[in-house]
Formats: sequence, C-alpha cells, structure tokens
Amino acid sequence: MNFRLLQTLATAACAIAAIYLLSILVTGGYGVNFAGVRFDANKLWPAIVAMLGFALLRLVFRHGSIEGALRSNPGFMVFSIALIVFLANGRTISGGDSVPAKNLPLSILLHRNFYLDQLVTPGQKKIPYYLRESGGHYVSDYPVGAALMALPFYVPSVVCGVSPSSRVFAELEKVSAATIVALSALLLYLAAARVTANWMAMLLTFVYAFATTSLSVSSQALWQHGPAQLALAAAIYCLVRARDDPRWAGYAGLPLAFEVITRSADALIAAPLGLYVLIYYRREIWTFITAAIPPLLFQLWYSAIYFGSPLRIQFLTEPTAVGSQTVAPSGLWTTSFANGLAVAMLSPGRGLLFYSPIFILSLAGLVLAWRKNGDILLRYLGVGAILTILLIAKWHKTSGGESFGPRLLADLTPIMAFALFPLADSIRNRRALAVVFAMLGAWSVTANASGAFISYRGWNQWALNDADQRLWLWGDNPVVDPFRSTFDAIRIALGHRVTSRNSPDLLDGALMLLNTPPHDAAPGARVHISIRAINTGRAVWLGGRSADERGMVSLRWEWRRDGKVVGDDEARSALHLDVFPGGSMDLDASALAPDSPGHYELEISLAAEIGSQTLRPIGRPLSVPATVRPSAAVSGSAP
Repeated sequence: MNFRLLQTLATAACAIAAIYLLSILVTGGYGVNFAGVRFDANKLWPAIVAMLGFALLRLVFRHGSIEGALRSNPGFMVFSIALIVFLANGRTISGGDSVPAKNLPLSILLHRNFYLDQLVTPGQKKIPYYLRESGGHYVSDYPVGAALMALPFYVPSVVCGVSPSSRVFAELEKVSAATIVALSALLLYLAAARVTANWMAMLLTFVYAFATTSLSVSSQALWQHGPAQLALAAAIYCLVRARDDPRWAGYAGLPLAFEVITRSADALIAAPLGLYVLIYYRREIWTFITAAIPPLLFQLWYSAIYFGSPLRIQFLTEPTAVGSQTVAPSGLWTTSFANGLAVAMLSPGRGLLFYSPIFILSLAGLVLAWRKNGDILLRYLGVGAILTILLIAKWHKTSGGESFGPRLLADLTPIMAFALFPLADSIRNRRALAVVFAMLGAWSVTANASGAFISYRGWNQWALNDADQRLWLWGDNPVVDPFRSTFDAIRIALGHRVTSRNSPDLLDGALMLLNTPPHDAAPGARVHISIRAINTGRAVWLGGRSADERGMVSLRWEWRRDGKVVGDDEARSALHLDVFPGGSMDLDASALAPDSPGHYELEISLAAEIGSQTLRPIGRPLSVPATVRPSAAVSGSAP
C-alpha cells in the first residue's frame, strides 16, 4: 500500500475541508448552484468533522497503523476523536440556562458590554428566568464565564461582518461547547498519563468523554458545565505536573478561580484544592493566589457594574424568581438530604449512578486514595466531590430542570473519571473486575449516547410535571424509552397494528381527572390539572416520533368563556410514548389563568394530527370549571 500517496491525499482533503470551514465562518454561509442543483454551505460541523477525520487519516498513513499514530500523537487523537463524536449528532441540545452564554459573545464583540436587551421584546410581560433587569438593561442571571471562554470562537465571524442573525452563530454555540469539552478530555488524558499506564489513561479518558454527561450535556450547548470542566481538568493537570515541578501548583490558581466564576457552586471543589496547595506546596501559595486574582477581580468588577454589588452571588445573596413567586435564598435549599441524595445519585430520571454506573468504581478509587500511600491529590478531589454532591442534594430543584440525566453533577466528571486510575492494576489482573468495568462502561456509554443522539424533550416536559413520582419510573425514563419505542415500532409493524397515522377513524379515548382542580384562581396564576388518558379505541396512539407529526397524538387545552375561546393560542403536549388499545397514560394540562376576572372552563381534549393543520378529535373533551377572582379575593392559590 502506497502510504505516502494516501498521506498526500489526506493532507489535501484536510486542507480543502479547512478552507471550506473558514469560508462559512467569514461569510456566515452561502449558496452555490451547480448543474442545476443548489448547494447550501452553512453548516460548520460537517466541515470540522471532515477536517479532523482527514487529519487523523493522515496521521495513520504517516505511521502505517492506528497503533503507531496513537503512540506518536495520543493527545491529538484524543482531542479529535472526542470532538468528532460530540459533533456527530449534527444539532445543538440547549436549554434556557445556555441562552445568555451563546448571546453574550455577540454583545461583547459588537457593543462592548454584557447587556442582553436584544433578548427582550418591548412591552414583553414575562421576562425569561435566565435574565435579570438591572439599571434599565437586561443582563444574564447566570455567571458569564462560559461566554468568556466561548468568545474566541465568535471572533472570526464578527470581525468579518457576519450578520448577528446568521445561523452560523447558532452553530457556534455547539462548536464552542464541543471543543471546550474535547480540550478538557485532552488535559485529563495528559494528567492521567503522568500517574498511570498509558492504556489506563486512555481508558479513563474514554469514560470521561463518552460515558458521562460530557457527551450528553456539556458538549451539546454552552451550559456552564463544559467550561467549568475544562477549568477543573486544567487544574488537575497543573497539580499533577507539580509533582515533578512544584511551580505548576501555583499555576493551578488561575483555572480554579476561573472555574469558580463560571459556576459559583464549584467553590466547594476549588477550596479543598487550595488547601492542598497550602499544605503540600506552601512555597507556591503566593503564586497560586496571584494567578487566581485576575478572574476574581473580573467577577468583582462585573458584579459591581452590572448588578450594583461586587459581592453578588447568584442564589445566595438575593431573591430568585421560582415560577410565579419570588423566593429568598434560604428557600432555594430546602430539599431533605435523604431525598435529594437519592434523586441526584440513584433515580432513573436524574441519578448519577444510573446514567454513569461506571462511577461506582470511581467511588472505590476515591476510597482507595485514603489507604496508606494512597494518592493525596485524589483525597482532596474526593472531598470536593462529596461537598458538591451534598450541596446539590439540598437544591430545591434537584431535577435540574429540562435537561438530561445528572446535569447538576456534570462538573464532577473530571474528578470521577480521574479517580479510576488507582484501579488500573486490579482491572488488568482480575478478569471479574475487568468484566464488571466493561459492563458498567457499556451501560454508561449507551445511556449518555441516548441523551446526545435521541431526543428526550418529550419525556422531560411530561416527567417534570410530577417530578417526585416520575423521576423514579424504572420503566419510563430517557434511557429505557428509546428501547421501548423501538420495541413498540417492531410490535406495530410485525403485528400489522392499525395506528393513529393510518386509521384515524378507529381512534377513541376517555379522559379522567386525577386531582381536584382549584375552584378559584388569581389572574395569571398557573392552574395545573392532572388527568389519565385511556385508549378505548382500536388504533394505537402514536407518540411524538414522526418527523411530519402525522398520527401524533397530543393533549390540548384552552380557556373558554360562555363557549368562546379566550386567548390566541391553544396549548398542547404530545405523548412521549405510544399507547396501545386498553392502555393509558397520565398527562398534565398546565395553563395560566386569564387576566380578567370571571367564570371560565379549561377545556382539555385529545387529538391526532392527520394532515397539515388538520386534527382528528379523540373522544369527548373534558371541561374543568374555574373562577378567576381578583388577587385579593382568592383564598388559596392554584397548585
């Protein structure tokens, strides 16, 4: 095989992909007509995947084998493979928390400020929860460290005058997030390679990148977690290098301070590591403090300028809006430890050990660190991990909102993956442990790949309406549901079952109230109705899997007064799973009460999409009466 020729071809292909990528960045995307066919060049991820793929091939051809390429440049292989996988789903999986971070780079580069006024429409009644009004402007209610780390990715397009409305900026959120987490995987590998065998360093880096929320959450959008993970991985790398060169212990102050300003809860990780430096690298403590000063000074300046107080800390120093109420900081930490720990660590909806059971072995590694001659750095990392878990257990919303798996504990993934290295000899010498490692790792990869490549939004919207119960459903969660949906599809196909898509005339159903609805509601208060939808027809109700939505069954609700619809929009919620004849599903209708006092009915119904803008009602609607009274006259708020 002519490896030299193949290397040349791979080099040329890599260069072409790089030029293509640059052309999109500097133009914001463009269209080309070729042989009567229009080609739209407006997506970044295929160009990046192609560029890195050809670069990897070039490395393999240069050394004649994958093994040779790994030996010659393992860091580049780790970074490239991680980034390719993170981008491979071709979409951004974002949430409200990431909205400020993806828009702030534009505000900083175009307007030289941190204002987000462009996200609020003049006259808008409800301000998004992720914004806060301050000094006549709207600013992020979340720390801005993630936006600062993403800033360099936006520079080429902004400098070249790309319109802020270009879709390239929407893609840059995903590209920057994925690259940041891939860099954290690289640094974690470099740190692990200094304390364990290379195969184990590769293995724990694989776990970190693909068997945790690094894949399913942090790399998919500009959450705070990805930048915090990169900062923590950089700190671990510095502290590991300090074993050979103590000066690196001082350098760790910079990434640790940046981690804290990115996600303030991570002060519980940074504090034990600062103590570690003070005890074991006392001569470097002033370097450590000096390195930490720039990020901390920035945070003090930012808080003073944009919030009027340099000591402002989100969720700790001022009230926070929770739903329709304003809650004091003390009211945000009310979950019992027992319940919070169970949800955060074990529940099939959000549990760390359910989505990444490989971390069971990480816990063993943290315990082994306390043996005689155990790894001292790992002890302090373990203390930070425990403190963080306890903090999250007290948070009033342990579910983490509309996100995937144990998002709130994502910042711990560098620690938990790094903690596997003490098990290297046991894994190599004990076949049973190696098998257990493989099984737990396979589940962890499958679970988090599900979050990255399969939509879980329908389940989230359904489950969070009754989180106390639905986060504990072992047979209905984001990991199990894709398998259930596949099994149902096979069952429908092999059994030639009629469905809401092909036989809408065979649909029928009934709705049954599960809770006592409120009689009175204040204007604008949320009214929550729990119902059970029973399939009494002969056709299968299809959930929201269809790309064109044909056959999709959904629960719908709207306010009526004297038989007339009140308001402009009908709300709806699609079923997240199929319901076979004789089966049922518990659903929820949640609506804001009308602004004007009076007697109303909330009409709840089932319907199937049978064509463009065409609905087929299923069964009879359910009408729930409610009286909207002036706020002062309402004796009890709606649940």
